[in-house]
Amino acid sequence: MVVKLVAVVGSRVLPASWSGAVSKVVSDLVGRGCRVGSGGAVGADLFALQAVVSLGRSACQGSRIFLPGGIDQAPRSCRELLVKFQQLGGEIVSGSAVPGCSCSEFISSLFARSRALVASASGVVAFVSGRSKGTWFTCQEAARRGQPVVVFPASGPRSLQSLGCGSWAPLSCWPGAYRWAPSVAVGQRCRHGISVQCCAGV
Repeated sequence: MVVKLVAVVGSRVLPASWSGAVSKVVSDLVGRGCRVGSGGAVGADLFALQAVVSLGRSACQGSRIFLPGGIDQAPRSCRELLVKFQQLGGEIVSGSAVPGCSCSEFISSLFARSRALVASASGVVAFVSGRSKGTWFTCQEAARRGQPVVVFPASGPRSLQSLGCGSWAPLSCWPGAYRWAPSVAVGQRCRHGISVQCCAGV
């Protein structure tokens, strides 16, 4: 049986009051037999990492954390948990950024990290606070692939951004979450030029 990897990501500035909601999503996904992918940053990514590690070895095995560089370049508050995650059988996917690289090189590695995460996942659950360009980039990449995208907007539904041709619909299983509903059929290209390549349920 192929185990689905679902990306649980979000804003670095996501308030700590949202950690419980992130933990519930992670627990629900693991309970459904999925594994979790994330980005290894502070904020939402850190809350997701904490939740996976707290669930133990069975949740960590098959889960993957994608980094722009190595563990030594991750935020200090994340490093100890990343090591523990790895010890429990989780996989760390290191990116191309090296110590001392330029700002532009590091930013490029961040985008590459997000693309790699989406390419490995079956869908994305994002917790968004503030502008969060990186999180919306990840959501857009998933939408381009026809993957399901679920967003928890910390500032309310008015802060939701369009991902092309479609609309946001409330999700009953997770109060406060919205799922992107594309208006184009699978395999077709919308008026924005976004090609929906595949379809997979979270």
